[in-house]
Amino acid sequence: MLLKIVSFIASIILMFTPSATLPEKSDVLVEMLDNLSENRTADEINGANGTKFYIQRPKSEKMNVINASCFGLSEENEDNFSAFQSALNYCSNHPQTKLVIDKGTYYFRNANGLDANNCTDLLIEGSDATFVFSSTGYKFFIRNSDCVEIRNLNFDWNWTESPLASVVTVQNSNSDADTVDLVFRNAEYCNENNRLMAITQCDPETLTFGAKYSSKEVYLYQDVTAVKSVQKISDNTLRVNHNGCMDNFENGEIYILRHYVYDGTIFNIRDYSKNITFDNVSIYGSSGMAYICEGNCSHFQIINSFIGVNPEHKNSRCVSLTADAIHIVNTDGCFNISGCDISGMGDDAINVHDGLGYISEINGNTLTLIASAMRLEAGDALAFKNDKFENTNTTAKIVSVKTLDWITKEVVVESLPENITAGWTAYNTECNSGNYVIRNNYFHENRARGLLLQSSNGLCENNRFYKTMAQSIKVVMDIEPTLWQEGTGVNNLIIRNNTFEKCNFSDWGSVIEIGTNIAGKSAETAVFTNIEITSNIFKDIPSRLMRANNVNGLVFSSNTVDIGEFFDKTNLQGKTYFGKHCNNINYSDNEYTDSGFLGNKKIAQTDGISVWAEVNSQL
Repeated sequence: MLLKIVSFIASIILMFTPSATLPEKSDVLVEMLDNLSENRTADEINGANGTKFYIQRPKSEKMNVINASCFGLSEENEDNFSAFQSALNYCSNHPQTKLVIDKGTYYFRNANGLDANNCTDLLIEGSDATFVFSSTGYKFFIRNSDCVEIRNLNFDWNWTESPLASVVTVQNSNSDADTVDLVFRNAEYCNENNRLMAITQCDPETLTFGAKYSSKEVYLYQDVTAVKSVQKISDNTLRVNHNGCMDNFENGEIYILRHYVYDGTIFNIRDYSKNITFDNVSIYGSSGMAYICEGNCSHFQIINSFIGVNPEHKNSRCVSLTADAIHIVNTDGCFNISGCDISGMGDDAINVHDGLGYISEINGNTLTLIASAMRLEAGDALAFKNDKFENTNTTAKIVSVKTLDWITKEVVVESLPENITAGWTAYNTECNSGNYVIRNNYFHENRARGLLLQSSNGLCENNRFYKTMAQSIKVVMDIEPTLWQEGTGVNNLIIRNNTFEKCNFSDWGSVIEIGTNIAGKSAETAVFTNIEITSNIFKDIPSRLMRANNVNGLVFSSNTVDIGEFFDKTNLQGKTYFGKHCNNINYSDNEYTDSGFLGNKKIAQTDGISVWAEVNSQL
């Protein structure tokens, strides 16, 4: 009865409410496969609304075979860097090579990263071998290459020499003295010389990131005063004297203490590399991320692969990576991530975006940009968004770039429109990380978010999300001027046939979030358009199901919502909230198996009466 009354009132209001124009969808990319080399095959990738592209792979039977042992790769070597780099150099000079690695465990201790540069038609057959790294930094570059496949190869970190993280229990927390005792679950990791980089509360039962309804953590490395001293007081206990940042830690709470955070990456694909495939590649450990794809690379895929704690060491290791799993930024898009199992990392599973620059100062034709992850090269064209984050249809060609510090760039352009002011943002028109498929994956039990989808023409389907610490999917435009600047807007994103269970475990807001943060404020326009969230299953929800702002054209339909019994009952569980600058919302045909008293769970909450009417008239 309540729903019928709400729907009737909303329909009356809607009759007198003007509607906003529904924006057109992005142009769909449809590639043709012409003149395919006889040495290659191609995977056809079909994405959102008819998007189609191809990722080319080398044909094994057409390759010239050579074994990596011919270059000195051996399990007996203390460091195999020189041997395997010699093999890669050979492949660079000899296109159409299949490089075979004998099954075994190979150690790498050199600080430099392996470099597959200018390789063409290269197939690396790993034969289930394992590469173990002991140093930080980038470990395997793929640069200026076309049609490279790496398959059946494993990568791990040398925990014996230096653990990535430790599970610790809080004892003797003393806020008066600013001290806390950390009792290590594995005494062999208890060493006062190990770095204390970040500490995050974890589930005491599963020892995975994030406690139920709680996410206490401190990024210790961001404040040089955070840790004053560390003393080993027993075989398994460190006493930490801090600056008060851990005063809210309570005795008995269990935490994951990371000794590394953003200290390294296994694969870095860059410099216009294309047609890159990782098939059945397992990454058990990294002092940072697993993959960074950047530098206008395109047509790459990670398929049938694993990122997670090494199953052979699940009782002694608590993390796989100490940062993101897959970070995609400033590329030319066209990628496929399918059939993968991704878990245990210290940050987001997948982050897809292009970089932004926040304009802090203008002097003539010189811009001072706060831009931590943005391609800035002479000859590129910058486009601008105003302080409301509206597109201005103005561009300027870059003449030169000067780096002032790690985050600040001085950019000279040929000419600058007079109306541009500080507080606006700039982005590079040469980058487009859109046109992608994320399909049939299992994302689970990691810190922070599942997917950050900040580029257009994306398809996310048939995935399973389980117990992500924060939002499972976040569609965001996020500018923290001194930290990061990500996302240029999203048009045409489909999220369908996925399962979400116990997600947003630590209650960071909602299971799915769509919104903006522009230096602490929301954009004053719709920057997300044509987003479809359909036929998904949501189970065991601790919070709001969805929070949406700044979206014009959103379909939330045919989803099944089961609030479940795992989390405490609250009035917000399973509800959806529409905030500012939302229009053309289709919120219909969703099944709520436990909708609360009189079915009020499915009634969407909104800021404005017009959006309230638009949404709830469809109930």
